[in-house]
Amino acid sequence: MGLLSRFFSRFLSASELDPGSQAVLERVTGLVDKTLAYTPGFGARLVAPIKHARKFCARMVDTLPPPVTVDRRSFASDPLVHALFASADDIGVMLASSGQVRAYLADFRLPQEDNFIALMAARRADKKMLGVALQGEAIVTDVPQTVLQFSNQTLILPTENLTSARDAFLEAAFDSVLLTFAGHLACAREAYSSLQAEREMERGRQRSQPAGTAFPERRIAALDERLQQQFQSLRPEAIIAELADFLMQPEQALSLDPVQLWVTRRGIIQEGAACDADATMIRFMELKSRDRRRHLVLPVRVRYDEAREALARAKETRAEREYMLLL
Repeated sequence: MGLLSRFFSRFLSASELDPGSQAVLERVTGLVDKTLAYTPGFGARLVAPIKHARKFCARMVDTLPPPVTVDRRSFASDPLVHALFASADDIGVMLASSGQVRAYLADFRLPQEDNFIALMAARRADKKMLGVALQGEAIVTDVPQTVLQFSNQTLILPTENLTSARDAFLEAAFDSVLLTFAGHLACAREAYSSLQAEREMERGRQRSQPAGTAFPERRIAALDERLQQQFQSLRPEAIIAELADFLMQPEQALSLDPVQLWVTRRGIIQEGAACDADATMIRFMELKSRDRRRHLVLPVRVRYDEAREALARAKETRAEREYMLLL
């Protein structure tokens, strides 16, 4: 039994300390603050909030659509895949640039299926432009248009099947909630350090004053009060209480919203009744996480042979570039 496990055993009752809850508590301390595990009552205080947050994450994961096949064929036939990439070649670039996919394929094992499941993330970046449109029977130029574009396409959390994929997505969602709180905690500690530095500067100014010169003590007193308040909020008991409240409201750290758009083959976003004949409805989910930016998230299905082929092509391209540099 490891050091953290011994502490969890000490501060949790036998009925609470099942292997699953112990592992989750260790995950919490690993991402937020390891010293919290040494605080009496840590586990008992967080068990219920953790369960609440994980149920929220599970419900959110269950709203994700079924995996979409991503390859050259689907780029030609699936409007959503076509909208996600500028060209079919970009699919191979995404596969080859994913460190998690490379590591997954390097861990050789005989696959039971021809494909694997992963989570695709992409940054939506619509582009405003003037284009040509058909109004009635007339062709009109300089029409304001919005082009649907995506960038930073990447694959994460590759896994063998839907069951393991759901587990991986759930853990990633819960980690994101914890990391959001860890970010708030890091900012609070940084603010405390800044206050300490400011107080030392004020003390330095006080010591440098000529003898007999009055110094406004109220500034130092105000800083002392703020430091004391900040110090109290950073005590382990206070952090645990704040974390418990935070986990009871996980939606403030993570949300998943459905999006549906009418888009032409050229990527022009259309509005309802005014849609062109070639416009197609596409649906996807947008995730808002700790950085407050929105990303498309989409479970995808990728063939093993196509992923390995993309990695091989990327390796050959790098070798050719290195060879050319040596010439």
